[in-house]
Amino acid sequence: MKKQVVLIGLSLLSLTNANAQLLGKLKSNKDKAENVAETASSANKAIKGAKKNAGGSAAGGLKLDWNTFAQTPAVTFNSLLYGTTDGHVAHYTATFVPLKTANGKAVNPIADQSEFLKIKVYKDNQYMNYFEYEGDQVFDDGKKIKFNPPKSRYKRDGEWVGWGESFITDWGPGNYRLDFYAGDKMFYAFDFELHKLTNDDPYGAIKELWVTRGPWNNFAYMNYADTGNLLFGFYLTHEEFKPDPANARKTTKSVKWSAKIFKDNKLFAQNYGNGPSTAQVEQAKWNEVQCAFKLVDKPGEIKFASLTDGAYRVELSVDGEAKPRKYNFNVKDRKIVQIPEQDRAKNTDPTRLIEGWNDYFWMKLEK
Repeated sequence: MKKQVVLIGLSLLSLTNANAQLLGKLKSNKDKAENVAETASSANKAIKGAKKNAGGSAAGGLKLDWNTFAQTPAVTFNSLLYGTTDGHVAHYTATFVPLKTANGKAVNPIADQSEFLKIKVYKDNQYMNYFEYEGDQVFDDGKKIKFNPPKSRYKRDGEWVGWGESFITDWGPGNYRLDFYAGDKMFYAFDFELHKLTNDDPYGAIKELWVTRGPWNNFAYMNYADTGNLLFGFYLTHEEFKPDPANARKTTKSVKWSAKIFKDNKLFAQNYGNGPSTAQVEQAKWNEVQCAFKLVDKPGEIKFASLTDGAYRVELSVDGEAKPRKYNFNVKDRKIVQIPEQDRAKNTDPTRLIEGWNDYFWMKLEK
């Protein structure tokens, strides 16, 4: 039977035993990393140069005009959660990245690609490799730019690479960090975990599940929708090898959930419907679920602009979870108060700012 590998958040391709041994020998200091890269090159050309040093040719970059914007650059949090999936790391939305160099020249997304947008990947604090990105998709008056994969192949440490070589999946389970670069500046970092689950059913068609964990588990948000409604968003996945005992081919799972909002400890609103809602949750993928709320004491939904001051709590009940997920937020002067990690005036580390722009207000899971 042909082995199947199912991904949760990230599809992982198996390394050969020889390569796995080589990766296990990597050291944190520069000299040893260079020696291991040369050994890896002789064993497998596909990973030649990947562990050359703590950055390789990713260390250089354009000198950008970082005075273009008053705000520090960041990556929107929701793009991190939908972009870190299927074995690639791409399609992120960065904010306040300069589009001109320090000498006033406009950045050319084609000619300057090798020195403009990059991500360096670390596993368990050890540098693994870097990827280049196109910077041709710019919007919101130049304040947002996409980290899109290049349309053509490029040279990385002397080797031609492209979309097919953009997997981070060969490096196995561990704690990962993505360092985002614009020109020669690292401006943002994102952390997540990768776990491997093994099926103990000898007859099971799916032998392994790769599970991403981290902010998907720990955050939800309130969103200011274009309609003016207040939307609640959260993430669901499942880690079952065979969610439908009668059909081994069916990997999605129906999950019932319900959400309530309490204001000053009094029930204020709940998700639409006469009972729990149902989400179709995919195996090996985080699904984003959204809902609007209806008021409990009178007809109508919650409009973002109609929020009055007070202390609010969202309780999310999900089938199969022992207790509701709880998220708190406050409204002051008819505005949602940002958590310190999202508030630019209070955040102490710009490289870990939770960027919500003007329409996402992130909430931390109450432990």
